[in-house]
Amino acid sequence: MAAVNNWATHDFAVKMLAWSAVRGSTLEYRCRRCGRNFHQFSAASRDVWAVDAEGRALEGIVSDRWLSDKCPRLFSVKDDEDRKRLSNVLA
Repeated sequence: MAAVNNWATHDFAVKMLAWSAVRGSTLEYRCRRCGRNFHQFSAASRDVWAVDAEGRALEGIVSDRWLSDKCPRLFSVKDDEDRKRLSNVLA
């Protein structure tokens, strides 16, 4: 996962959600400490993006901030507000 800062500060549970010959596996990373969720396609791209609890992509600014932040280690009200900021582009 190139250019993902502070990734190792999270305690992720990883789950394979789906598989495609084109994209590879769709992986979900859920931090047990802070509750932040991320998705990644294993073959088509190494990009990682933030998602809400239903797997809908969040705005790019939220993904960028969450990826650059260290794990806050707690669920936060600010993160709950961020989870409402859905991206207009389907991931």
